[in-house]
Amino acid sequence: MVEDILRQMKTYAKRRDIQALRGVSVLLVIFYHYNIGGFKGGFLGVDVFFVISGFVITQKIATGSGSVRAQLLSFYQSRARRILPVSLLSLLGIAIASSFLLSPLNLHQYMVEGIGVLLTIPNLIFLNQNTDYLSQSLDPSPFLHFWSLGIEEQFYLVWPLLFLLFLRNRKKTIYLLTGLSLVFALLTTYNFSEVYSFYLPTSRAWELLIGASLAVSKKTIEGAKKNLVACIGWGGIVLSVILIGSDQPTPGVSTILPVLSAGLIVLADSKLSTNRFLEWLGDLSFPLYLVHWPLIVILNFRSPEPSVVSRLLLITLALGLSLFLHKFVELKFRSIRGFRKRWIAIYFALGAVAISTLAVSSYSFNNSTSAIKFDLTSPAIYDNGCHLPFKESEPKSSCIFGDQTSDSKIILIGDSHGAQWFPALEEFATQTKRKLVTFTKSGCPATDLPLMRGGITDSECVKWQRALPKKLASEKPEYVIIANATQITAKVATPTNSYVNTWSAGFSSFLEKLKAQGLKVIVIGDTPYPGKNSPSCLSVHLKDPTLCDVKRTRTPSSTVTKEISLKYGAAFIDPLDWICDGATCPAVRGGINVYRDNSHLSVAFTRTLVPALTDALNKVT
Repeated sequence: MVEDILRQMKTYAKRRDIQALRGVSVLLVIFYHYNIGGFKGGFLGVDVFFVISGFVITQKIATGSGSVRAQLLSFYQSRARRILPVSLLSLLGIAIASSFLLSPLNLHQYMVEGIGVLLTIPNLIFLNQNTDYLSQSLDPSPFLHFWSLGIEEQFYLVWPLLFLLFLRNRKKTIYLLTGLSLVFALLTTYNFSEVYSFYLPTSRAWELLIGASLAVSKKTIEGAKKNLVACIGWGGIVLSVILIGSDQPTPGVSTILPVLSAGLIVLADSKLSTNRFLEWLGDLSFPLYLVHWPLIVILNFRSPEPSVVSRLLLITLALGLSLFLHKFVELKFRSIRGFRKRWIAIYFALGAVAISTLAVSSYSFNNSTSAIKFDLTSPAIYDNGCHLPFKESEPKSSCIFGDQTSDSKIILIGDSHGAQWFPALEEFATQTKRKLVTFTKSGCPATDLPLMRGGITDSECVKWQRALPKKLASEKPEYVIIANATQITAKVATPTNSYVNTWSAGFSSFLEKLKAQGLKVIVIGDTPYPGKNSPSCLSVHLKDPTLCDVKRTRTPSSTVTKEISLKYGAAFIDPLDWICDGATCPAVRGGINVYRDNSHLSVAFTRTLVPALTDALNKVT
């Protein structure tokens, strides 16, 4: 009896080394999100959090007393008091701030994500949206960081039931489940979808279960070995942050290093891992994690290139807010015994206020009078399956548009910057009584240039690129139109081979193959890159859209594309004069947004270019 009490007292006492590890984890995540100090692997702090959570929660369950029902009830009540109040206030604050400070074009999306947060399934919402956490090209959601909380909440819901009701040989079963989850994660990441693996709780369970296995293990480290094991663990985390970047598959093989390193630190239970400042940060880690992200999202939106000083000041604000939430919310609810039913009603009532705030603001904007007719739709070939996503490589043979009875055929090939020309080319083909066949694929330019995606060669892109020349020749077109983005290929540049040279070699090789097939080729030059989400910018500058204009520029690779095209006998069409006036490229033309995002022309604007495109094509054919 006495031994049980002492064991539980020791378990529930805060371990200083774990609090310090929490502090380091949240610091890494903040520095990564705030782009401070070059912590390219700072996002791995979340993986360390998972290990800590698995350990602490499993230890709490394993040392509980009373009936299974009583233990489960006590556990769920304590988790609700620990998580929901701070999470709810963060949700409410983010909803209000987003309604006033972020683009109203995104508020409906935020409303859906807010509902996901309220229902503790935000990770599944982002999975459904196919959101790439590590490669945000558009405005990131202020709710995006809740994905990890969703993983933990789902683990908390299922794990106590499994542990208390169904696990007989707990150690062996936990080891087995850990291995199965890791295998599932690796197979999903490398063979199916990195996005699925990133957000699915089944792909993240192994990280939490590493912590759980430590909680049920009787293995302890004694004496001087404690410090040695702790040093190895901290060394592994340092190496992870330095060597592992967001370009590597996550969760993947590289994720194993920080997870095992965190496990070693927990196992060591060494005083060497303690530090008062880091422990203080660890105490604040939960509210600090919740408030830091929406603040930087707002700052980046309002000031696309914030200074280091402004980012450091924002961290200070985040610390102040987290201190308030910790002292007046987190600690207050943690000290309360039991759980009151009316709290559930209050939780959903305040949640409804947050969601309603976003809904009303979104409705108000969408029904307001504006001189700009926003078109955010993608070309039709995105919806009918003709524009291939990342994981598909076989060109579709049924993607025929325009005058389908015509004997004359033209073909459009390229990546998404090729697909953006589809609306105009479809109209051109219909007017000139030609068939239009499309072969386009996201993130995969029509070149002989293997791209890197997730730290490895994009094999699906390579297959698609290699299949194109013979496929085009078999179609016997009047001519082939190539349009590519010229910036993404920076992912293949090496220190000894410049970006422009790499692009030149790949595009030259591709055109040479088309020339050998006897194909007539027309190349449409790349379009300017706004460098920001143009519609979002316009939505908050309706009175002065010129604030969203961009400078007229050509990338070096875009310039060399013209030279290579002419060298291999291809015609070249430069669309820059259609988009830009003098030294400026307006964000709005004729009341229409020129871009639908941060890179691609809008469908409505592209259709206004049909006369210019028709004239240009007639001149070169």
